[in-house]
Amino acid sequence: MENLRLDDPCVLFALRRERGPFCREFRPQQTFSASPVWARFCGPAWLSVLVVETGIGQVNVARTLDWLLARPKFDGVPYEPKLLIFAGFAGSLTEALRVGDIVLADEVSDEHGHSWRTTWPETLPEGAWKPPLHCGRLLTVDRLSATPDQKRRLREQHQAVAVDMESAIFAARCTEAGVPFACVRAISDETGTTLAPELVSLLDRGGVSLWRVLLALARRPSLLPELMRLARDTQQASIQLGKALGELLTLTLPWDL
Repeated sequence: MENLRLDDPCVLFALRRERGPFCREFRPQQTFSASPVWARFCGPAWLSVLVVETGIGQVNVARTLDWLLARPKFDGVPYEPKLLIFAGFAGSLTEALRVGDIVLADEVSDEHGHSWRTTWPETLPEGAWKPPLHCGRLLTVDRLSATPDQKRRLREQHQAVAVDMESAIFAARCTEAGVPFACVRAISDETGTTLAPELVSLLDRGGVSLWRVLLALARRPSLLPELMRLARDTQQASIQLGKALGELLTLTLPWDL
């Protein structure tokens, strides 16, 4: 009994909207009741994964990893994930990446010059991936990149193909713990897209509640088209993300780790 442990892979998302389509394919089965955040074992018994929702930003990710990497117990059995994947939305830093495109990071960096090489998968099986996987450097920043000029500067300074707000602390902690890890991102915001300051303020705070959206619209009705575009683009990104994760887990997952 002392040698028993759970080692199902873990997929982390910052937002419910990011995990929605994936969880419709890998349906939640059991709640990890000891978790400080939303956490469910999902999928069939032969392809079970723990899905965790961290909240936006590196502080929330660090807090979740404190719990996740401390061998939390599920029904008295320690949980030690054999693989960690952070998945979610990202902004494009290159015109080659459009809404719905998938980035499989080969390196994660932050604005202070630190970088970490991802460690999974070691190789990808040959053949056409649907959706296609674009490999490159992923940059993590503290605030949303709201204008084309901001994105251009980030691209020039860091030679990254996409930008997010969580992956750096995740990569650092996984590297320190020696756990195989990957970062998979779906583009929800293109290089030429500008976000209004009101929307940046809403999104930077984390979850976007309905009343805050309605209040912003009451103050500035012209935000409606931008909100509709954002909803459409994030929906497309989440659908593609769910497909990419399903294919990666099914075809590449190292069950023998």
